[in-house]
Amino acid sequence: MKPIAGRRLVVAWDESQPRTRALGPALGGESHLIYGGWPGRQVALLPLRYLADASRMWRVLRSRRPEALVVISPPTVAPLVGCVWSLVHPCLLVVDCHTAALHSPKWGWTLPLHRLLFCRADAVLVHTEEDEARVSRWGVPALLLPDDLPDADQADPSFRSTSVPRVVVAGSFDRNEPVALTLAAAALLPDMEVRLTGDVRRLAPNVRSKAPANAVFTGYLSYPQFLGELLTADVVAAFSTDRHIMNRAAFEAVGLGRPLVLSDLPGLRARFGEAAVLCRNEAAAMAQAIRQAHRDGHELAKLSQVLRTRLQAQREAALAELMSMMEMASAGWSRGRVRSAS
Repeated sequence: MKPIAGRRLVVAWDESQPRTRALGPALGGESHLIYGGWPGRQVALLPLRYLADASRMWRVLRSRRPEALVVISPPTVAPLVGCVWSLVHPCLLVVDCHTAALHSPKWGWTLPLHRLLFCRADAVLVHTEEDEARVSRWGVPALLLPDDLPDADQADPSFRSTSVPRVVVAGSFDRNEPVALTLAAAALLPDMEVRLTGDVRRLAPNVRSKAPANAVFTGYLSYPQFLGELLTADVVAAFSTDRHIMNRAAFEAVGLGRPLVLSDLPGLRARFGEAAVLCRNEAAAMAQAIRQAHRDGHELAKLSQVLRTRLQAQREAALAELMSMMEMASAGWSRGRVRSAS
């Protein structure tokens, strides 16, 4: 799709967010990530950092002058800045509401503010049917937009140094990831290489010290490297204790046609259950699910390809609806400018 420079803008306050990077070009516009160095990432400096990032975002908006603005939440301050901008400089405002914004304990206190901001927005993008129903009950236009599905061309395949089966546990060592249980499951799979992605600085030393010999910590990976890890895996697994999560890694595994293992959580079962092995967050169950996925890998890979087609169709339908909103808004403002000029 040919970009419409400065007219459709997607903004997130994050260093790396694949969904956001893909969304701007998909809408014929651009994506911009706000992640400044000053004043630092310490918790005590959070208010000052929000102020600095708000200033950075405002400067981006002044330079781009978007007719349609999509802002990702959390943090809540980002759509708040977008809302203020849209009041001063009228434009279509859409909030892409990640599941953490509505369900994470970290952001629970912001629910009243989110609800207020959603009511000021023209639409809210959500990740799950649960959130679509919730936002709709607030009287807000909600649109379920599945993530993009990357393909092999985006991956930088990693080198396989061993011939043993490779399992990649896709994660970032967030607090909702049962890392200790994952390592315990790896110990039950001594004939497999279990690779855990994520910055090991986020991992407690007492957890890492219990890793079995067949567990490998990849460290932080660039996105092409991360996709390369998934592409060369015999099994991709993603585990979480967050019952509301819509795991990005699951979309990536399906996009690459890899056998997939997931925690048995309601949203993940509804979205990926037909092509994934689901299990309880228990070491024995996780190990058993990984073995099953490896054994049935060929069939699961085919099911991933079928699911990819369906998810891609859902995404394209949602994007078409969002594009239609943007085009109608743009046409309305264009007519207004013509009338003003006459």
